[in-house]
Amino acid sequence: MLTEEEKYKIASEKVRKMKKFYKHLSSFMFTSIFLMILFFFLRMPPWITFVVVAGWGIGIASEALEVFGFPGSGRSWEERKIEEEMQKLEDPYVTSFPEDVSSELPEETSKDEDRLELPDYKPVRRNWDESDFV
Repeated sequence: MLTEEEKYKIASEKVRKMKKFYKHLSSFMFTSIFLMILFFFLRMPPWITFVVVAGWGIGIASEALEVFGFPGSGRSWEERKIEEEMQKLEDPYVTSFPEDVSSELPEETSKDEDRLELPDYKPVRRNWDESDFV
């Protein structure tokens, strides 16, 4: 178990990294916009702007992965997905609802009530010949 002091150090380090990431992201956005404006008005070669923005963007993306982690790799995500798959195996026609919504739903519904009635297809009458179009 971690002590309160160790938890505080870990949390403050994560917050410091997040703050640093957001500063880098905002400077990246403003610089990218500025370079695009320069490209437009000064007629700079487009590859110069692209190389700078793409290179810096790769650095920002790697910093985001370091700070926030790769999406879907956390333990809570795995547990949530396992529960969803188990629910699908129990009854594939039942979806899960939040607790406050599920209390308002009817307890039993027949599968026929869930079908959508569509009108019969009627052909469209054309008032033109194919030769009218160029």
